[in-house]
Amino acid sequence: MVSRLKKQKIRDIWKTEDRDFTPWLVQNIALLNEDLGLNIQDPESEKKLDTFKVDIVAEDEQGKVIIENQFEKSDHDHLGKLLTYISNVENTKKAIWIVEDVKPEHHRAIEWLNANVKTCLFFLVKIQVFKIKDSEPGAQFFLLSGPDENIRKVGKIKEEDSEKEKIKFNFWSNFYEKLKQKSNIYNNTAPKSRNYMGVSSGVRGVNYCVAAMNKSAQVEIYIDRGKDEGKDANLKIYNHLEKNKASIEKEFGQELEWERLDGSRACRIKLKSNLGGFQDEETWENIHGFLVDNLIKFEKAFKGTIKELDKIL
Repeated sequence: MVSRLKKQKIRDIWKTEDRDFTPWLVQNIALLNEDLGLNIQDPESEKKLDTFKVDIVAEDEQGKVIIENQFEKSDHDHLGKLLTYISNVENTKKAIWIVEDVKPEHHRAIEWLNANVKTCLFFLVKIQVFKIKDSEPGAQFFLLSGPDENIRKVGKIKEEDSEKEKIKFNFWSNFYEKLKQKSNIYNNTAPKSRNYMGVSSGVRGVNYCVAAMNKSAQVEIYIDRGKDEGKDANLKIYNHLEKNKASIEKEFGQELEWERLDGSRACRIKLKSNLGGFQDEETWENIHGFLVDNLIKFEKAFKGTIKELDKIL
């Protein structure tokens, strides 16, 4: 069964804005940077200035950055606070208003400020949180209005990218649920929005991996000991496994693709499926079945030979 991402209410994740969400954002400012294409550094929460406290005061290469957070719909009060803060914090160059939902008049207000205020750039940002079944919540920031057309284009691209990230997270979450019913091999990892999932075989640099692209998926042994040891170390492992190719493939039940990857530092042994990939949601159940069954077979077929690696490394 394929599950979908479910949007969460902000207050179900963070009970309060000042005591829960703002400290979380300070610790995870890199997420905001990634989604907006910014470089905010050294955030401080609840910064006291005169008779008021600013949610977050930070810096970037241009000067101070003010962040005002608001649960639920935008309102005049928080817009007024934002303007008060930037007029009282010296050298404020960016003002970011993060909301759960925005009213049209506040969207227009930020656009007017960007068109008429030359000393500060204004960002209106929407936060959304998603979960799939009992997974950890994932937060995403969307730029609703920025200082110029280029910034707005970046925001649109980021939003499109985030849709791709959601698809990947959804794909791996459903795979993970199916795998847990048959094996505990991935118990110490969790689904993420990327093209692969992997877990150590017990030997450093030798991983049992599953990977997916838009139209294909594969199970593999991925060998990479890192740049310090380089290709020679990886080839030593690969060659030992390849010496046992006949017995491994006999145990596995079919031939595998053995790739030295001479143009790369890593080496790989894989079984590829053309049943589909991320873009073929209607075939996900079949793809997940292929990945689960063959990942279990990979572990069984390679386990004995991988244990022998301790003698040669």
